[in-house]
Amino acid sequence: MTRAANSTWYNWYANDLLARHIGQLARGLSGSLVIDVGCGESPYRALLSGFSRYVGLDAPGRPDSGSRPDVMGDAAALPFGTASADAVLCTEVIEHVPDPALLFAEARRVLKPGGSLLLSAPFTWHLHDEPHDYWRFTEFGLRLLCERAGFEVATVRATNGSLGALLQERAYWLYFVSGPMRPLARPVVWLLQAIAAAAAPLDRNRRMASNYVVLARKA
Repeated sequence: MTRAANSTWYNWYANDLLARHIGQLARGLSGSLVIDVGCGESPYRALLSGFSRYVGLDAPGRPDSGSRPDVMGDAAALPFGTASADAVLCTEVIEHVPDPALLFAEARRVLKPGGSLLLSAPFTWHLHDEPHDYWRFTEFGLRLLCERAGFEVATVRATNGSLGALLQERAYWLYFVSGPMRPLARPVVWLLQAIAAAAAPLDRNRRMASNYVVLARKA
């Protein structure tokens, strides 16, 4: 998923959901340092006002055209000292990491005891940033990765339900196949997402979701 600072017309629904859930969970976090791993354009920086210092990290050559990291580095080998951070944020990145267990291990290493990991990952999503798109994650897979790395899971949230996930995928499908007719498809793409947003109170089946958001703490 593209980590745009502003929601775009073809995925504003999914972006808004992510920002809402991340914002709700981030409100309970505070401390001296938060590290945003795979920060892209740093769209969630403003949601982390409880921290004295924000450091955005990204890898060289990532596809975000507006990426402006504070530090260049690898999510699987973070250039930060052990037990130096109060929180790690990592959104829509883990699917691009060849060995997700290393990301969790590095997040735990740089966190202080009791520090928090706030992470999101896709479940129902199209290929993106090829060829570096390796994984999709269930709620249970994310819990398992957290626990194996020594985290205590506080919550795992589905950002939407089955209907919302399906309509977002249909919106993307139309966006991709419309080609030169894309300007004509734009209202329909927008409408599919608007229906998903409007139907959210009734969309309670969680057997499909666009993304999951995890809050876990270093044990």
